[in-house]
Amino acid sequence: MNTRIKETSAIETPTLPPAAGIPPDRPQPAPPKQAAKAASPRAPLGNPCASLTPAAIQAVINKIIDSRKKAAADSAANGVNGVYASAARDNLTYLTDARDKMLVLQAWLKAGGIDSPFVTNTTGAYNVHGYVRETVFLLHYARHWCMISASYHRSANARSSYELTTHALELIEPLGGEAGRCYMQPYGPFTKP
Repeated sequence: MNTRIKETSAIETPTLPPAAGIPPDRPQPAPPKQAAKAASPRAPLGNPCASLTPAAIQAVINKIIDSRKKAAADSAANGVNGVYASAARDNLTYLTDARDKMLVLQAWLKAGGIDSPFVTNTTGAYNVHGYVRETVFLLHYARHWCMISASYHRSANARSSYELTTHALELIEPLGGEAGRCYMQPYGPFTKP
């Protein structure tokens, strides 16, 4: 019996992105397939990456900042002697963490030069998706605590914070969805079961 060793060819696999929430020092280059698509400064219609703009990220940050201002006022009024003082403080804490998380993402994208006119680098898209996921978690907790503070303290500031946080969630959720689509786009077509 004549057995021959079959040579295996190297399978090209995409470079794994960094862990969400911990961006690398420098963005990784886009795969060759994606680099060709990203050469044009205008995204074609239907391109999920086109929504990952500096303005979209800034709109989320602005909404979080607006909610945080109301939370700070609520915390100042009810965070020490309020019936449920920790609720006012926790809303402020979660909103501060959410704002900071998005500011880190924004600065990292800008420093890497992959934010304008929109994110087209897979590492950038991956990190937008990851940071959004973590920020959404924080916003849901903030919204919970401002709901409690508004109810226990009859606080107009907490009630306003609730609405502003809800609006921030309405802006950020689609951004995370499109970031995931943008990340997956160069790895298609998806034909396997």
